[in-house]
Amino acid sequence: MSEASAPSERFSCLIDRPRDAVLAVGRVDDLFQAYRAHVQRWEGRLPDDLTLTLVRQALAATALHLAVKAPDEFAAWTLNLKAPPLNVFVAGDNSERRLTGRATSRDVKTAEESRLYFESQRPKRKPYRSVIKVEGWDALAIFEQFYERSEQLPSRLFELEDGRFLLVQGLPRVARGWLAGLAREAMPAYLEEAHEPVETRSYRFECGCDAQRILAVVRGMFADKPEELFRGDPRVEVQCPRCGRSWTVDREEFEARDSALGFS
Repeated sequence: MSEASAPSERFSCLIDRPRDAVLAVGRVDDLFQAYRAHVQRWEGRLPDDLTLTLVRQALAATALHLAVKAPDEFAAWTLNLKAPPLNVFVAGDNSERRLTGRATSRDVKTAEESRLYFESQRPKRKPYRSVIKVEGWDALAIFEQFYERSEQLPSRLFELEDGRFLLVQGLPRVARGWLAGLAREAMPAYLEEAHEPVETRSYRFECGCDAQRILAVVRGMFADKPEELFRGDPRVEVQCPRCGRSWTVDREEFEARDSALGFS
């Protein structure tokens, strides 16, 4: 199945006005299966089970985040874990309704502590960036740390027994004690309450990389040192840094500076 034909998952946004909270809920099964198929196709084998769990949680958290954000927002996270060294990248685009992600364990550089790097952007606005220290190996808990430390938005994230993921995010008048005390086993009943629906959005797993975008990235990195890239060869294989898809770059096209040229 191609990425373009991959099924999408629906995430619903709701408002709990009496408690002054916003909710997002949805499943990530088809997105995660599309991610697994993508990795097997372009990288040959799947990562270990712990890494897969982190990616699954991060894809879900990204979809939940976007479900309550502006319809033109882009958001990306890189989770850099210290021990063992691991990078988990996830990104989502509300304009295109697509998510992508990648996990890397080879040649990973780390700081003295695990960190989460975040960037968001909307058209005609300056990008917003932040970085925080994080603890643990549970991506849902790490996203809660992000909301508290970077966004000052008290938030809880849950994976329910039926496979749904849930975000409960406090608005300015939320009772923080109530939010902090929410228990996973009580969330199905909470979702059955009469919350006000806002919008439902569908997301698919798709990077959006193409020949011209990757060519621009490669030119930007090696414009003044093409031999470092090609090492005497007429073409070289590179990977998209966002999703790991392989592309073959032809040196003649690289040096032509002709936007009409693409990849072989």
